[in-house]
Amino acid sequence: MTVNLAGPPADHDQAPLLSLVDVTKHYRPGGLLARSAAPVQAVSDVSLDIAAGSTLGIVGESGCGKSTLGRMVVGLEKPTMGEVRLRGTSLSAMSRPERRTARYDVQMMFQDPYAALNPRMTLAHIIEEPLRAKGGLTSQQRRSHVRQLAEETGLSVSQLDRYPRELSGGQRQRVGLARALATSPALIVADEPVSALDVSVRSQILNLMTALQDEHQLSYLMVSHDLTVIHYLADHIAVMYLGQIVESGSPAALFSAPAHHYTRALLDAVPEPVPGRVGPISSIRGELPSASEPPSGCRFRTRCPAARARCAEQVPRLREFGPGHRAACHFPLTEPVPAPAADVREAP
Repeated sequence: MTVNLAGPPADHDQAPLLSLVDVTKHYRPGGLLARSAAPVQAVSDVSLDIAAGSTLGIVGESGCGKSTLGRMVVGLEKPTMGEVRLRGTSLSAMSRPERRTARYDVQMMFQDPYAALNPRMTLAHIIEEPLRAKGGLTSQQRRSHVRQLAEETGLSVSQLDRYPRELSGGQRQRVGLARALATSPALIVADEPVSALDVSVRSQILNLMTALQDEHQLSYLMVSHDLTVIHYLADHIAVMYLGQIVESGSPAALFSAPAHHYTRALLDAVPEPVPGRVGPISSIRGELPSASEPPSGCRFRTRCPAARARCAEQVPRLREFGPGHRAACHFPLTEPVPAPAADVREAP
């Protein structure tokens, strides 16, 4: 199943900043049974567009493929099939120098802000490292740029001589953001950027990311299992389940009237912030199936309260449920928008 997504409406004469076209990623298991074992289908036939200056949020349970999708965008993983396109040009079709230049346009913030930083390097060297790799600046220009990035991300210049072990989790993530900004990228892939931080620090990092997006005209691909984080940052949300995107739309559409039962279950799992108020009980049941042997038809059918025989026989097609709101479900929670009638004309 191929799912096409789009962020906020963009200029039709301008190609999306980033496109994934029918991207699939399979992993072959190792060991003695590698030849006979079925491949792990981490991502299956996903297509999406990210417009310049927008934020696309990817949500889903652990193991749904959202982090693998982000790693393919930055080039840490190669798709088994499909294409990753930057400004309309496929990365696989680029020469090595072109691909090297293109990768400076797409940077990543990692989930663990401590493991992502070299413990033997000072903050100044960590932030400067991408600038040294890219080249084109003198040592004095690099040092000046590092100080500017530190100030923009809320770090003091006096901290640049420190090591990661001397910082708090929030400060480490600020270093990670400064390093991602060093090459002046157009897109930052943020893989669970605040999940390892205290609740009191999360809002500071999210507000900083929002402010820097406006200042640098950034696009974000935000990967998270936390719907509240995605709702705060994203212009458009895609819900992933077992390697496929099952629903997409604006935060307002998905939070107020989800069409897919999996999206409803994720929303029901969000804790209520009011003491004493008991939230709805999620109707989702069972465990996430194996990605090496996904269920036939609809992959969510083994856990869906509305599953019927048709769900095992047919892969649900993507249908419209409102402007920019699409979902793939045979028996959705809301009624889809009727398809436009065919233009039937009598022959002369």
